[in-house]
Amino acid sequence: MHVRTVDQILGESWEGYAQEEMAGAGEDGPGRDQVAELFGEPNPFEETVAPFGAQWPGLAASPAGPWADAEQVAAQVLGELADDDAWEAYLLDGAYRSADLPVLAEERGLEGAGCWPYGMYEMYEMYEMYEMCVVLRSWEERFGTRLVGLGDDRVIVSVAPPVRTSSEAEAIAAEHFAFSSDNITQGYDETLRVYAAKQIVGRRVWSFWWD
Repeated sequence: MHVRTVDQILGESWEGYAQEEMAGAGEDGPGRDQVAELFGEPNPFEETVAPFGAQWPGLAASPAGPWADAEQVAAQVLGELADDDAWEAYLLDGAYRSADLPVLAEERGLEGAGCWPYGMYEMYEMYEMYEMCVVLRSWEERFGTRLVGLGDDRVIVSVAPPVRTSSEAEAIAAEHFAFSSDNITQGYDETLRVYAAKQIVGRRVWSFWWD
């Protein structure tokens, strides 16, 4: 098996999405009218991912220190989310590392525990489990993340260093888009810039979902 880097995994996802969107711009696909009626007309790809474009912008830099302790932040996040019934089904019993993902997925009976569902569109293939672990491990190293929630359509992580600037947040949002475009195009019906401002700046938790 050829093991890919996090930059390759996210870069191929980003550029594959861009090619598909730009090739199909203006076309009326099956169910498009119904989707537009429910959610409105989608933003053009260039507007959605601004200030970036079709070419993968690369990985975000790790925020400058000092950081809070990642384990303490994870415990705080778990405590806060436990007070909200909407998160109950996803929360884990503690903070976990990327290496724990395969065992956790198997314990929760997720999709054969050999791969991860990445979306409803045919253009997406399913992540191999190792690819999911590669992405999460990179975030552990650069952002002090810990896995605190898991479901068949959701991944939740705590984040140790608070992101303070819009430029930092937008670079991270590009990774989020490549990892789970539904977070932006469906989850919040926003652009990458708005998502960065609302969901990344100052936030201690990142939540991803796949339709």
